[in-house]
Amino acid sequence: MATDAESAYSLAVRTAYGLGIPLDLEGALRHLELAAEEGHRPAQTELAALVGNWRLVREIVSGKPLPSDLWQRLRAAVDTRAWLNMSGGGALSSAPRIAMARHFISPGACDWLIALARPHLARAQTFDVESGQTVDDGARTNSVAEFLPERIDTVVAFVRARIAAFTGMPPSALETSQVLHYAVGEVFAPHYDFLNAKHAGHARQVAEYGQRVLTVLVYLNEKYEDGETQFPKLGRGFKGRKGDALIFWNVTPDGAPDPLTLHMGSAPASGEKWLFSQWIRRPA
Repeated sequence: MATDAESAYSLAVRTAYGLGIPLDLEGALRHLELAAEEGHRPAQTELAALVGNWRLVREIVSGKPLPSDLWQRLRAAVDTRAWLNMSGGGALSSAPRIAMARHFISPGACDWLIALARPHLARAQTFDVESGQTVDDGARTNSVAEFLPERIDTVVAFVRARIAAFTGMPPSALETSQVLHYAVGEVFAPHYDFLNAKHAGHARQVAEYGQRVLTVLVYLNEKYEDGETQFPKLGRGFKGRKGDALIFWNVTPDGAPDPLTLHMGSAPASGEKWLFSQWIRRPA
């Protein structure tokens, strides 16, 4: 049987994510505070993470004694307005439409997402155009961790809410979030993120869930050589600093799939590359 702390924490995550209940970040924080007060360690560390106090995160993990009123103060310090507001990104290309948002999330949040994803890495797959199922077709040699409902936490949910607010898309339009990992030599071959409705599998996806109109890539680390996101038809590649977000529309302004968005995840020549990847649909 779930404890009161576990129940409060589960409700916090589901409320922040909008999983089966209306999305409410302030409500999620109230549930998170209740769980933290009951001694739930993940709730405690997530409150500190959402404030951006990474030293406190480490102290909580180490078991350091902390004042009993800390969780209320942390909850009050989480600035949901700041999470949902930031200045516009800088345009990198008008056709296709590509922009870079600098300092989209903090370096500490980047490290958090990597740590959360690392245990769940598996070989990346692609959508088969006819069946609509995921397959290993050799186009991707990198690894991926999907943030399925049982793996998410409130930090992931807040990052998703930030992406939704920044792009102006409803949170329900966001697909399952992923973290991508590229070791030396690993690639995602040239591909499109939009779904080609001329193929049966993709057509079913578009009819049921809508077209994949936007891609957001958040760079989670540095210290790797090469590894740019290349756009061959543009003749350019882009690579953000830790915490930067690359945003590009997979469709033209009139909603048609944009052939100029052909892109690839190129291989790092040294080090390793980590990205938070978010596809966004336009509801059918």
